[in-house]
Amino acid sequence: MSDSAFTLLVPSCDAYSDTWPYFFHFLFKYWPEVPTPVVLTTNHLSFDDPRVRTIKVGEDRQWGDNLLKALPQVPGDVLMLLLDDFFLNDHVNDAAVRDAVVRFRELNGRYLGVDRFSKQGKPLQDSTWHKILPDPPCVGLNATIWSAAHLREVVNSPGMNIWQAENRAKQLAREDQDGHFYIGPEGQALLTYQESIKGLFWKPSTLQFFKREQVPLKLSPRPCPVQGQDFISKFIRSWQKRRFRGWLDRRTKGFATQGGGVVKPL
Repeated sequence: MSDSAFTLLVPSCDAYSDTWPYFFHFLFKYWPEVPTPVVLTTNHLSFDDPRVRTIKVGEDRQWGDNLLKALPQVPGDVLMLLLDDFFLNDHVNDAAVRDAVVRFRELNGRYLGVDRFSKQGKPLQDSTWHKILPDPPCVGLNATIWSAAHLREVVNSPGMNIWQAENRAKQLAREDQDGHFYIGPEGQALLTYQESIKGLFWKPSTLQFFKREQVPLKLSPRPCPVQGQDFISKFIRSWQKRRFRGWLDRRTKGFATQGGGVVKPL
C-alpha cells in the first residue's frame, strides 16, 4: 500500500439519502481523481454508482453507533471523513491531499482538520500544520483525516449523536494532543465545500450555490423555509419541521420493511 493511500468515507443514513445524488455529483465534478471506491454508510439503501461502495448497517441508531458498526468493513488505515451535506464547491488539488496523507503518516497522525483555521499557533517546522492545543482544540467532524484506529476510539461509546461524537473527539484531544493537527491561517485548505443543511432544512446559501452551479435543487420534501424571526415565520418553520420529520419517519420505516432500495445519481 502506498504511503499516500487513503479511503474517503461518507457517513450517512437513509434519512439523508436525498443529499447523495448532489454530494456525489459535486464530488466527482471537483475531485475527479478521488480514490475509489468512495465508501458510503447507510441503513438499507444503496447508491447506484460503480465508484461508490455502500456499507449498510441496518436499523438507524445514533450517528456514532452507525459509524462504529460500519468501520470494520471500511478498508485502509487512513480515512478522510466528509459529511453527506458538505458539497464540494471548488477543484481539489489531489496531489496536495496525497502529500498531506504522506506527512500524516510520517508524523504518526491521528487527526487532521483539512479546513484552514484562523487560530494562531506555532506551525510545525517547514509546514503550515499546527499541533492542536488543549483549549480550545481545533477538532471537528466536518472535513477531516483520521487514523482508522483513532476514529474507532472516538465513536466507541454507545448512543452518541454527531454533536456528542464531536465533543468526545475534542475531549480525547484535550487529554492527549499527540498526533492531532490543523491547518493554520498561513496555509491552504485541502478542500472547500458548501455546508448545505441546517436544522433539517436546505440553507438559503445552498439555493444560491445551486443557482450558480446551474443544477436544479428539489425543494420537496426537504424545504428551504422562510427565514424571518417574526412569529409567523417561526410558526411556518416549526410546522414544516414537524411535517418533514413525519415524512422522514414513514419513509425510513418503509425502506426497512421493504429491505431497502437504490438511489440513482443525477
